[in-house]
Amino acid sequence: MKSKRVLILLVVALLSLTAAASAQEEALKQRFLDRKPLLDTLKGQGLVGENNLGKLEARGALNPQQQQSVDAENADRETVYLGISKQVGSTPLDVGKRRAAKIAEVASPGHWLQHPDGHWYQK
Repeated sequence: MKSKRVLILLVVALLSLTAAASAQEEALKQRFLDRKPLLDTLKGQGLVGENNLGKLEARGALNPQQQQSVDAENADRETVYLGISKQVGSTPLDVGKRRAAKIAEVASPGHWLQHPDGHWYQK
């Protein structure tokens, strides 16, 4: 009887953790979506580019709100890269570099990108 209660408590705890993780993933996705219009505008204006580590980098003067959005985006990307690196047995840095290559493939014309060797170019 006691072992049955323990098992039930473990199942409930696991379900709670799964629900919490799912809620965190949804919140993360929503933050990405909420920032996307501003970041797309900044990229289109050439004020922000995608660096070779899979993060945004200011290429011009940003106001505090814009910089806060860039910083928040990079922090959330780092969270994603860390999670992926744990799943695939890699490092967040390697995941970011691979993501940078994918971002460069789908970037809009006119956006600034950083080549793996460090030089910036406009697509």
